[in-house]
Amino acid sequence: MSEMQYRMPVWWGRFDFPYGNGRQWDMAGLKLGIARQPREWHCWVQRTQEQSEDNHLWQQYEGNALAETQSDFSRFVFRQTSEHLELLPRLADRSVVVRPLSPVFLPANQETTFYVSTPVWVAGYAEGVVVPVFDMPVVIPRDSWFGPSPVRGQLSYATKVTGRTDLSQVSPRPFRAVTPIHVHNRSNDTMPIDRISIPTPFLPVYAAESGHLWTPALTVTRDAHSKQLHIHIDSGITTQAGHVQLLTAARRGVEEHALIRVFDNFFD
Repeated sequence: MSEMQYRMPVWWGRFDFPYGNGRQWDMAGLKLGIARQPREWHCWVQRTQEQSEDNHLWQQYEGNALAETQSDFSRFVFRQTSEHLELLPRLADRSVVVRPLSPVFLPANQETTFYVSTPVWVAGYAEGVVVPVFDMPVVIPRDSWFGPSPVRGQLSYATKVTGRTDLSQVSPRPFRAVTPIHVHNRSNDTMPIDRISIPTPFLPVYAAESGHLWTPALTVTRDAHSKQLHIHIDSGITTQAGHVQLLTAARRGVEEHALIRVFDNFFD
């Protein structure tokens, strides 16, 4: 992956690790330490009380103070380690249910675009290995159930969003990726939008030159004569993001699912 020149500091990228040397990242209350040995990668993880979706602070520095603390420690053993390791963002391993902070309604025969952000995971990729050696949420989201009943549905994560319709009002957040959602209500009824289930395992992560994270857009169309929704994942990134670079592929291929259930009222 060629290096993109970002207009702001970013926490991800390809990092050098000489033998015995370590680095540490403090990300929204997640402390992550990494060190390299000739045949092992060592990883220390500690979560603090500052863990919050509203915490967007981070820093990265040489050394690894976590090695001297009571943090969770893991060893990843190789025939031989290389001097590079990549830290990259991935989307969640389950769908993320977002709930607007205030009620939202789309009148009949109207359309709009919501800009919704969801939390990212941090994954560590050793050189020459496709599967990450570690893969964890920066901030652990709370569990949620999305479905019409306790029997029908799926276990998801939950997060609250403002659901902006103006991109300029979307605040930059280093540990969240923005997904545009185009909604077309072709019916003759007002369409309530109470909760949106974002199919994050099917979305790749891109980085823009601005340093913001993006995913492809979702297009959701409600039929004129029924409440059935047609859902499509765009193949590219909105031009509003500017020049972008693919960072990580989707966890799962779109061909794995026949239907993405997005809105609660889809189950009516």
